[in-house]
Amino acid sequence: MTVEFIFSPKVSTAEFESELNASDDKIHEGTVISQAELAKFCDIVKKVLTAGEAKFPEFARDGGCEVSVSFVSNDEIRDLNAEQRDIDKATDVLSFPFMQLKEGDGEIDEMDLNPDTAAIMLGDIVISVEKAKEQAAEYGHSTEREVAFLVCHGFLHLMGFDHMEPGEEKKMTANADEILTGLGFTR
Repeated sequence: MTVEFIFSPKVSTAEFESELNASDDKIHEGTVISQAELAKFCDIVKKVLTAGEAKFPEFARDGGCEVSVSFVSNDEIRDLNAEQRDIDKATDVLSFPFMQLKEGDGEIDEMDLNPDTAAIMLGDIVISVEKAKEQAAEYGHSTEREVAFLVCHGFLHLMGFDHMEPGEEKKMTANADEILTGLGFTR
């Protein structure tokens, strides 16, 4: 699984990656995530997406899969939600698939592949760090568990799963529980 991290606002991936091993709690001006949180969240994202990719062997190939993950503020995710879904409120996670899959089973053509790496470009996941922290407190579990859930939820949407109907929700929840439990992120 190839993961591109995009940290917002106004701080490039390279700047964050150069300081990824920093142990301080420095928060860059205008951001909602500290260096220590960043390191933890990046590790969680990689683990969840790798486990998710392994769950769908139909996508096993030399290039693997590629996902872009952005950590943003409530204001930024609210703007995206309003722009993309006409819902003017902050949400926890948004997914923007590059392909239209149905429950993890889709046809892959050359347009779905990164020409440089041959990876299947699944899409983008955008997570509100502020919402993740709020929901972790509300549900009584760690922020790490909430971030893992949101990454998994976003990934399953990229794989074509949905939760609008009870049957769909049951399948999506079962897949999420299997992935998260296997990684030790239990409720």
